[in-house]
Amino acid sequence: MRVLASTGPLFARPLDWALAVIAEAGYDGVELMVTQDPATQDAERIVTAAATEGVGIPVVHGPFLLLTRRVFGTDLVAKARRTLELADDVDADLMIVHPPFRWQRPFHEWLLSEGDAEAEEHGTRIGVENLYPVSVAGRPVRFHRYTVPEHLLPFRHVVLDTSHFGVANVDITAAYRRLRSQAVHLHVSDNRGGGRDSHAPLGHGRLPLAGFLQAVGEDHAEPGGARASITLELDCRRYLDDRSALVGYLRQEREKCLALLDGAPAEEVLGRPDVVAVAPGADEDDPDQPTVPPPGAGEPT
Repeated sequence: MRVLASTGPLFARPLDWALAVIAEAGYDGVELMVTQDPATQDAERIVTAAATEGVGIPVVHGPFLLLTRRVFGTDLVAKARRTLELADDVDADLMIVHPPFRWQRPFHEWLLSEGDAEAEEHGTRIGVENLYPVSVAGRPVRFHRYTVPEHLLPFRHVVLDTSHFGVANVDITAAYRRLRSQAVHLHVSDNRGGGRDSHAPLGHGRLPLAGFLQAVGEDHAEPGGARASITLELDCRRYLDDRSALVGYLRQEREKCLALLDGAPAEEVLGRPDVVAVAPGADEDDPDQPTVPPPGAGEPT
């Protein structure tokens, strides 16, 4: 099974530096997050850096974060088309999009009607990722269209993010089993609870990742079973100033993931039961993930 690491948590460092770290940590490839950094938007620079570091770029994540909302323009369909071209140029077989907000109907309709065909013209696929409700006046409000498994059913290819499902209080293993035939890629990390998108190290949250990854591993081992690939999308901030520690951290998380895919028990790999009431890392800091309403947005209807 292909296990990748994302450049997203390393966005504050040069692209070639991030690729070298991921390669040294032993990953099978890289999920490239397109950001404000021009190096992440230029196919020639990406291909050259990847070749130098000896890693492939099988997955490109489009600039659909609030922090990257102006990258490739603000029109979401045009943004997706630009990212499909980039994915084609770097030979990626998957391009990931975030859900539109509920009032952004044109992008929603494009994803349902035209997106897959346009992706095929570029020799790639569009993977639609789940997001989560955000807290407004102490209660969850769904600004994004796709936050629970039912919302993803209309799409041919989906990307399941465990931390996002954690914020939405969705059972991650049940979600995977329901969407396994469509789930082409998984974003795996833990979640500490409290309505925050933690992207915590495996075992530092409250998600039952052992059961989830065991189900994924069993499917992968079965002839004709589901074949989702994985990106470990982890908060790395505390290690960014210590390259050696960062490599060790990423390598450790990869080894945890592989052990759980092989069916190792949670207690052995994570140091905690698979099901816990309180996350071991509940009091740790959270990454800079947007869990507030988009600027200027009113409550959706």
